[in-house]
This record gives sequence, C-alpha cells and structure tokens, in this order.
Amino acid sequence: FDCSIYVVDCQGQLALIDAGLGRQPELIVQNMENDGLDPEKISAVLLTHSHADHGGGAAWFKNRYGCLVYISKEEEDIVNTGDEKKLSLDVAKKSGLYYPDYQFEPCPETRSISDGDTIEVNQVIFESIIVPGHSQGSTCFKVNLEEGLALFTGDVVFAEGIIGLLNCNGSGLGPYRENIGKLADLGIELLFPGHRVFVVSEGQKHIDTAIEALQQLSVPKNFI
Repeated sequence: FDCSIYVVDCQGQLALIDAGLGRQPELIVQNMENDGLDPEKISAVLLTHSHADHGGGAAWFKNRYGCLVYISKEEEDIVNTGDEKKLSLDVAKKSGLYYPDYQFEPCPETRSISDGDTIEVNQVIFESIIVPGHSQGSTCFKVNLEEGLALFTGDVVFAEGIIGLLNCNGSGLGPYRENIGKLADLGIELLFPGHRVFVVSEGQKHIDTAIEALQQLSVPKNFI
C-alpha cells in the first residue's frame, strides 16, 4: 500500500521523498541498506501530500531518526492530527484501498512550506512547487541532481501525462487547470512520480502532455 518512495543522497545526509503508509517501514529501511544507504543519515522527509500512502509513515521516521518533516501549509494540520475525514481516508477505506483497521499515525511539529520555498539538505536545494488538484496542497519538489534536473511529483502527474484526480474533498479538475501551468517550461529530465514507472530522460514531455490535456474539453487520462 506504499507509494513510490525515493531517497536522495545529499552528500552524506539523506532526504526521503514521501514516507509510505507506515505499516512496515522497516522494509523501506531494509531496501535502503541493501542499496548501501545508512538510514541513520536521514535528515529530512519531504512529503508531496498528506494522503496515507505517502504521509502515514512520516511519524515513524521522525520518531526513529529525529529528522525534519516538511509538508505544505495547506495540509500540515492534516498530517499533524491524522484526521481521517480530512485525509479522505474514510472514503479510501470504503473504496477498498486500505485495510479497515488502518490508522494514520499523526505527525506533529512538522515544518510547513509554501509555493516557491526552498529546503536545503546539506547544500542540496529542493524547490517546492505547490500544484493543487490531486489534493489541496500537493507539492512537487524540483532539484538538480548529477543525472539532470529532477522533479518529484507525488500524485500530481505521472508518466505519459496521466493525472491523479480523485472523487473526494480536496481534489478537483478546477485546481488542476489553474495550477498545472506551474510545471511548464521547467526543462525536467528526470520525472519521479508517486506511482507507476519513473522517467530518466525528457521528463518534461510527459508533464507537457498533462498540461495540454488539461486544456481540452475531455477529462485527461487518470491514474485510477
């Protein structure tokens, strides 16, 4: 039930992009160790949004490693309290996406971020681009890596220009149309979405496909 979780090696310190559901976070740690990464060096967790498959594990990582957790100011209270209705977790459970007994562990004392803010992890700079649509505070993180300019998109946009529209509070085509243009002309090479495959070249083409689709009359391709 976890989303795709990414780790960026920031010259010794580690930044975790999203934290999974929180059911078996030790498996994430094991994967890191298998790749030669020391989880004790996690200094920041950057949440693309509050939904349980992305933010449910944040408290575990924060409590275990003492790392800072960043989330958009629009969704900070949701992560802090774990409110099931505000998370739309009640709807997700009814839809069969989560176990009925699953509980989101609240993660208080997060760091709130706004559109255009930067987060520095050991001299590696992540820029936040808030693109409401999948959720009210969905955030993409842009960062220059050795391999090229990367964008971590959470559930905002996926490979092939697919979007993450949901039928629940906080998600809507209107906010998508109004905000998706923030991702135009960025020159993204590497596209790392929260689900499905990632893209290691010409990622901007996939983003542009979503931007163009949201200018048409029909509903764009959706991930559910």
